[in-house]
Amino acid sequence: MNQKHDQTVDVLFVNPPSPDRFVYIRDINRHGRSSWERMIWPQTNLAYLAAVAGELGLSADIVDCIAESISWPDYENILRRTKPRYCFSNIISATYSNDVRALQQAKDISAAVTVGMGPHITDSPERTLEEAQGLDFVICHEAEATLAELLRVYEQESPPTIDRLNCVAGIGFVPGRIVPGEPMTPIVTEQRPFISDMDSLPRPRHDLLPLNKYWAPFLGNYTFVEASRGCTYRCIFCRQAVMWQWQYRKRSGKAIAEEALYVHSLGVKNILFHADTFTLDSALVEELCATLIAAGSPLRWACNTHVLNIIKKPELVPMMKQAGCWMIAVGIESGDDQVLRNIKKGITAAQARTAVQIIDRAGIEAWGYFVLGFPGDTKETLAKTTDFALSLPLKMAKFDIAAPYPGTEFHRYVKEHDYLKISKYEDYDQDASAVVEYDGLSRAEIKRAVQRSTRRFYFRPRMIPRILKEMLKPMSFISILFIARDFFLLLSSKLHSSEPENEDTAAAQRRTNEKSSCC
Repeated sequence: MNQKHDQTVDVLFVNPPSPDRFVYIRDINRHGRSSWERMIWPQTNLAYLAAVAGELGLSADIVDCIAESISWPDYENILRRTKPRYCFSNIISATYSNDVRALQQAKDISAAVTVGMGPHITDSPERTLEEAQGLDFVICHEAEATLAELLRVYEQESPPTIDRLNCVAGIGFVPGRIVPGEPMTPIVTEQRPFISDMDSLPRPRHDLLPLNKYWAPFLGNYTFVEASRGCTYRCIFCRQAVMWQWQYRKRSGKAIAEEALYVHSLGVKNILFHADTFTLDSALVEELCATLIAAGSPLRWACNTHVLNIIKKPELVPMMKQAGCWMIAVGIESGDDQVLRNIKKGITAAQARTAVQIIDRAGIEAWGYFVLGFPGDTKETLAKTTDFALSLPLKMAKFDIAAPYPGTEFHRYVKEHDYLKISKYEDYDQDASAVVEYDGLSRAEIKRAVQRSTRRFYFRPRMIPRILKEMLKPMSFISILFIARDFFLLLSSKLHSSEPENEDTAAAQRRTNEKSSCC
């Protein structure tokens, strides 16, 4: 693995530096968020794109500034050393201005052709191009095939003609930035069809990633192996609706297993099978498990699930255990059935309990994910969700703030009902900012509920031994101290909050909201 970044390179893929030293999660399928739990998010999506560049005969490198703790001055020095001709990055809502700056620096220092990707851009490509002066291109939706064609065009003619660029599906650009004298009105080309055969993609360049840096509490060292894209469930808050438009596509279980075994051979202790809903296709899971079992189940792995997939096929869970699965993360969201109906989750609290019990009885850890502040939530339903979480045999739980990310049905709903209170893109952060306020439920009350739920879950007798055991690990001890600090700062301070401090600032913010173009 190369983390020196001291060789000139054709294409540089960047996970930009943090704007404020907090840990951030960036991903091509997510608007992103801060991570008070200090989960270092593997940049497997960039590794896919690096592999695509390599197939074209271009040299590539990945600079993961979050994982490698690369500061802004260090990042600028890397640009001077690597002198990339092309620079690509995911741009997320929670660090929007910061991420645009990272690409602007690549243009200023190396005269690189700059490209941004992600759901924030896909939802509003024209506006992004108008705002981000250092951005030459945006890629909408899936990136691999679009990236390959864009690079081929530039390698044939630089700069290419506007007519040629108009033929590249899935991009947006400002003609005058590419060819001086051309119009400055943004152009967005037709949408590119989604990749139907996921196994046709090249193996991601895991060797370019700082694999030893990817870490999460109670999980340890890990990385992603992508299993599928898209989902058939229609939850109103899901970001994949923006990027994949509900188009479910999967890899073969055998191909997923082979890649996982390869990554394990590189020294990674845990594999997380990355998918919007990993268990959506039981045949995929069965083939994966059979392949791993035949190989002796040599690795530890984890995944996520929808409640119904476990209930409909409970016999799958023991097979997953035999194949090396030690944790399944369950998207539960709420303990109130009406709230679950409001968000179109398609489950009941009773079904969630059954799914968690099935997982627990199989000897697999069940981790639960909850979101507070959805339509229909009240102070009473928030307390009900917390009590529900405490009643389940969960080994871990995470409580997030409901974030209506742009492009989702949730976003459209809160805008139509004037529940959205936001002044800048960076406020879209489910770990730090409460931006939705309902009649009878304020943003401050939602944030306090998240704090209270987290404290109640972890500061109870059954969790204390688990936390103390985790703290015996050298890296975990220091990290848990930082986690406690970041949890307090992000949720208790005004660093990442659009909440007004008093009536005067509340009035000022209402005026800002009325003028804001980000909503």
